Amino acid sequence: MKVVIINRPKSAPPLEAMPALIAGVGAWVEKYGPRMEALYFFAAGGGFGVLDVEDSAEVFKMMAEYPFTNYADVEVRAVVGPETAVQALQEVHAAASSAG
Repeated sequence: MKVVIINRPKSAPPLEAMPALIAGVGAWVEKYGPRMEALYFFAAGGGFGVLDVEDSAEVFKMMAEYPFTNYADVEVRAVVGPETAVQALQEVHAAASSAG
């Protein structure tokens, strides 16, 4: 299952926690970054990643380990490639046309 994880800042962490959080993000990127097709950070905070996972439990574990999760709104969206989307739309249209 391919997903996009979007992380948007919600609240600021305590200033004294920042060194540990930043170090934690570095370790998290080192651990999970190679598994992502894309990983980018927004200039104003937060970011997004595109990854292929076995199931939602894998996403849950990754986000549970992400240091800034408690300070962010996290959105996980399942995605498909354009070829798959077009084929699915064609099949749905064909089924609707033959039913009606």
